[in-house]
Amino acid sequence: MRILIVDDQAEMLSVMAKMLDRTGHELVLQTDPKKALEQLRSERFDVLVTDMLMPELRGIDIIRELRREKSDLWIVAISGGGDTITEKSMLRMSEAYGA
Repeated sequence: MRILIVDDQAEMLSVMAKMLDRTGHELVLQTDPKKALEQLRSERFDVLVTDMLMPELRGIDIIRELRREKSDLWIVAISGGGDTITEKSMLRMSEAYGA
């Protein structure tokens, strides 16, 4: 499988890459969410792992855009938002954007 991991924090990308590297899948790392969206449109990926809280383009925005174009893409949404994001607010966002 080809997996794109998007997080604006390089340290988090490194941690996730180390965890997923053992799976044998091809990993592509991206710190810029706008570039990640371009890659998702121009390249083939099986799975997207995206941070939900990023500057300029949030993970939910990426998901919303992709749901219109690539309904077969598996998506894993993550957040280290702590107190700034709750399960309830994540559900509200996903419902609002049809994700």
